[in-house]
Amino acid sequence: MKTAGIITIGNELLYGSVVDTNASYIGQRVTEIGLEPVCIITVGDKASQITQALEIACKKVDVLFITGGLGPTHDDITKRIIAESIGQDLVFNSEILKNIEMVFTQRKITMPKSNRIQAYFPRKAKIIANSIGTAPGFQVQYLNTEIFVMPGVPCEMEQMLDEQVLPWLTTLSQGKTILHRWIKTTGIGESSLSLLLENVIKKANNIKIASLPQETGVNLRLTAEGKDKEEAGQHIQAVEDVIVNKASQYIYGMDDDLLEEVVGRLLSKTKATVAVAESCTGGQVASLITNAPGSSAYFIEGVITYSNFSKIARLDVAEATIRCHGAVSAQTAAEMAQGVRQISGATYGLSTTGIAGPSGGTKAKPIGLVYLGLADSNGVKTEKLMLGMERKANKTQAALASLNLLRQFLVNGKGHSGQSN
Repeated sequence: MKTAGIITIGNELLYGSVVDTNASYIGQRVTEIGLEPVCIITVGDKASQITQALEIACKKVDVLFITGGLGPTHDDITKRIIAESIGQDLVFNSEILKNIEMVFTQRKITMPKSNRIQAYFPRKAKIIANSIGTAPGFQVQYLNTEIFVMPGVPCEMEQMLDEQVLPWLTTLSQGKTILHRWIKTTGIGESSLSLLLENVIKKANNIKIASLPQETGVNLRLTAEGKDKEEAGQHIQAVEDVIVNKASQYIYGMDDDLLEEVVGRLLSKTKATVAVAESCTGGQVASLITNAPGSSAYFIEGVITYSNFSKIARLDVAEATIRCHGAVSAQTAAEMAQGVRQISGATYGLSTTGIAGPSGGTKAKPIGLVYLGLADSNGVKTEKLMLGMERKANKTQAALASLNLLRQFLVNGKGHSGQSN
């Protein structure tokens, strides 16, 4: 199997000012065509660092992807350093300059003189057109390594990689395909999920199973190799079926699915609507729901009833309920869900109330205690969560758990108790 390496260039990546999404995107995409990523190197805008990274990577890999440093500013030195390293001079390409000038003309902007540098390339380079920006990429060879140099702007790099680089690289894959399948879960911790699927993982001879905890839950990545997509897909499907059978109550989607979009599709399918009443989550449930395009078809309203007074005045929660059971209780969550459903006319009412932290907890009601409510025309159900000590994490997990409670109800009319690591 051919090997691949990735070099991402930019001080902003080293300083943490920008998250390096290019490396992860390239790594994912090249494995799909049968290349095996073996190294990722991130360096700053310094000649010595770029030169050293290039030398190291080209001794290890068959194909090297480099992103960043193709702009018109003083710190964009990638082309010059690569040209020097491979023993080629930079030559001017008038056709590329015309293309760059056209981009500025279309935007009704006068092209700065500094952009002329983007029309220079190593003498033997094959130019890769940039249809959405001013920085073309290029391909060169060095130490038996095919090198593809692309812009650092993610959208430009992704377009160039997908439409031009990968089609050419499929000829290097030696007739093998690597296929990934993502199974997305929520409401169960990584250790609990691993225990649940222990036998499946042991028996999955042709499949690599990786567990990746996310803010939304635990994602499982299934990876298979085959002579083509069909064979790799068959290997994955066999294991996927067993996993879904064992963990169906925690699985909310596959691949690119988002929890809020899955819930939205379920609501749209039944022409149902939802309204939310939030306390500890401070609007995050409503924000998640409205992240999904088309959510106006099923989302009625969201209210943040943070104080006891607001819960009573806005949602008609009984004063006696709060006095006897407290604002953080199953009883209050139930009345909040019923109240928001009543005032909005929605099919379903969701509610959250809890102690996000880092203060406010007691022995009876510790930090991380959250109650969720779900009301419909037949009544109301509640769910108790015991989360952690970190405020923002508790808010996010509670919001996601609220959406998952609704998802489970829409799928099968019942839910399960929330779990955490």
